[in-house]
Amino acid sequence: MRIRYHYRRLDLGRRIALRVLITFLLTFVVLRAITAIIHYELFPHGPFRNLVTASGLHIHHLFWGILLLMVTGFVALATRAELWHLRIAVIFGIALGLTLDEFALWLRLADVYWSPEGIESLKAGAVVAALLGLYAFGQPLWLAILRDLFHRRRGPD
Repeated sequence: MRIRYHYRRLDLGRRIALRVLITFLLTFVVLRAITAIIHYELFPHGPFRNLVTASGLHIHHLFWGILLLMVTGFVALATRAELWHLRIAVIFGIALGLTLDEFALWLRLADVYWSPEGIESLKAGAVVAALLGLYAFGQPLWLAILRDLFHRRRGPD
């Protein structure tokens, strides 16, 4: 109950950032777990296996992330309703997780998910999570620092 109280006291931007952060982290971690299950063939007959189309094409989850980013970007630009922005934030966080989990793939244009270069996806995910966290939780601190810096430049009134 107290968490809900504190959440509702946040401004819209911080509530959006918090929703994006939580859904991004959940999506990123779940994707890593699912891809590990597929890679190490832990459940070869289960729901998680390497899905390939009839023509032999493997569609990476990066594709679905980009598609969702395009849709959520358009909807966010086309609507002004606060409620929709909060809903879009959840979908945007999922899309961000789908996309950044394969950051190394679109950086190198090669499937390096399980190679040493694949660590770049984890690093990108950590950077994005840190930036979202700084915005969601550290905004008052950064605003106070910026106010102090600009106040010093102008000099005392």
